[in-house]
Amino acid sequence: MKLVALAVFLATAQLWYEHDNTIYTVSAPVTIRDAPAYPYRGFMLDTARNYFPVADIKRTLDAMSWVKLNEFHWHIVDSQSFPFEIPGFTDLAQKGAYSSSQVYSLSDVRDIISYAGARGIDVMVEIDTPGHTAIIAEAHPEYVACPGATPWATYANEPPAGQLRFADSKVTDYIAKLFTAVATIFPSKLFSTGGDELNTNCYAIDEPTQASLNATGRTLEQALDAFTQETHKALEVKGKTPVVWEEMVLVHNVTLSKETKVLVWISSDNVKAVAEKGYKLIHAASDYFYLDCGGGGWVGANPNGNSWCDPFKTWQHAYSFNPTANLTAEESKLVLGGQHLLWTEQSGPQNLDSIVWPRAASSAELFWTGPGGNVSTALPRLHDVAYRLRQRGVDAISLQPEWCALRPGACDLTA
Repeated sequence: MKLVALAVFLATAQLWYEHDNTIYTVSAPVTIRDAPAYPYRGFMLDTARNYFPVADIKRTLDAMSWVKLNEFHWHIVDSQSFPFEIPGFTDLAQKGAYSSSQVYSLSDVRDIISYAGARGIDVMVEIDTPGHTAIIAEAHPEYVACPGATPWATYANEPPAGQLRFADSKVTDYIAKLFTAVATIFPSKLFSTGGDELNTNCYAIDEPTQASLNATGRTLEQALDAFTQETHKALEVKGKTPVVWEEMVLVHNVTLSKETKVLVWISSDNVKAVAEKGYKLIHAASDYFYLDCGGGGWVGANPNGNSWCDPFKTWQHAYSFNPTANLTAEESKLVLGGQHLLWTEQSGPQNLDSIVWPRAASSAELFWTGPGGNVSTALPRLHDVAYRLRQRGVDAISLQPEWCALRPGACDLTA
């Protein structure tokens, strides 16, 4: 009954306003008939580049629920840190977290899953493999190719270099067991295995990988196919549906179940190619939904560097996105929805709220109502969301001067 009461509150909270210790409603009685255009309406948070306390994640989940986002894509580990304490694999966090105080314990994870579920939010965990895994070398150096190789830019998209030696059957077996352990923790049907930004230069200089390939007579792509099939099979046995980044469909020649879901991230221009292959897809395009773009370069010794996905992605730009652009009627049925994403090379608890909100609310409306919304009429609603978020303890930024916010349309170019 408590969960039902909370669901009713969240569904109707936007009808009420509090001012000067008095509660008002716009109109009453009210009848609501509404349904989302897309089932997947999400937000992704990277907690590996920089650590976010549980309280910050819960506050983010609260904000998500207030704008009807229902999928929390948790990019929980990466090359820089492994802050996830997994039963049977606790050495990964012990040796791979930034510190013992920057670890998500099993109790923390279950708490976050329960907190999200009470707010109608599913938690899709991501354990990105076989790239983005350099940190595993801290516990198992024998499982990682070219660990710490320099110059890092030759062997990885970000420092430090290091990727799984997936041509080794022992590594495949290890990751399959790791996935199985994680799958028992998360009730979601969706489980992201990543598969992005694989750097083949790393394997070209890795003698154990070359020895494994020579011993089996396989190419690197054939070994990747075997690794993918085995690790995905471990998830499917647990009732999970694998989710991958677009390279696993568009770059690599691997065998994927047609149930596999695909996150299209490099460019919205690649949506058509994924749809033509018949896979259900989730919009996560960097040219529309990356929240970290436009902050300047974060790599050191590069004073003139910019962020690779410049410019800053405004809420208006995200709101203008058409999820079915250039798709046929049949291909359009493959679109599950989409999400804003925050990669955290330059983000932490200090700017989480301000960089996400209220921008992420623009895609919440887009994937609830579908394309074709009017930016001018959406702006007052986004102002309203920002005010509500701040009243409830989320430090959403202002979108305009207060004068404009109080006078809808007065600051339009046509006014």
